[in-house]
Amino acid sequence: MLTNRRREFLKIVVELYDEKKEPIHYSDVAEKMGISRWTAYDILKELEKGEYLEAEYYLEEGKSQGRSVVRFIPTEKAYQLFDKISTNEWENLKENLISKVKNGKNTSLEELLNGMFHATKPLEFCAYAIAAFLLKLRMISGLSLQNLESNILTCVNPASTLVLFGGTVLGVLLYNKIKTDVDKVLSENIRRFQLHLNELDQKDIHLLNNFLKDLIAAAT
Repeated sequence: MLTNRRREFLKIVVELYDEKKEPIHYSDVAEKMGISRWTAYDILKELEKGEYLEAEYYLEEGKSQGRSVVRFIPTEKAYQLFDKISTNEWENLKENLISKVKNGKNTSLEELLNGMFHATKPLEFCAYAIAAFLLKLRMISGLSLQNLESNILTCVNPASTLVLFGGTVLGVLLYNKIKTDVDKVLSENIRRFQLHLNELDQKDIHLLNNFLKDLIAAAT
């Protein structure tokens, strides 16, 4: 049974793993929560039994034999619980979306819209939306993405950058007159994009902000 207490522990492990990008030792969790190492160990082992964590064993640095050290990795089940995307899943998603934007074809835009509709997590939806919005801008003749970069990415606040980007996309679509069903779908989902932004924490906002920068760099 996943009690509120165990859920709190699991959330800490997920956050630490996303931050460090490496398996987490129970002493790190203990320090974060202000409890004993052995209490943290016992609870993490219970979370492992529930398939929320996987344990990996390592020999201490500099030793070829002896007692191994256990560290923990969140499973996909853990990420689904918090409606989050795992680090590996995020990297794969980014690579796929950047490839589609670089491809720059109508079929890629349709694939991005399809991915956006089937996204189950706020971060996933926003990533697909950003890629679809940027690809549409890239396909509009006479529009300079370099100007977009200089006008939008200079915002100090990452959240403001993303909101401004969405507003810019809507403005461009309205200026060019919404001519196709794709344009209509894009314009209708800008509001949904901004609502999902409000559901994300600062870490995910920074991920999306950096993703937008990478997309613009790849598209120019």
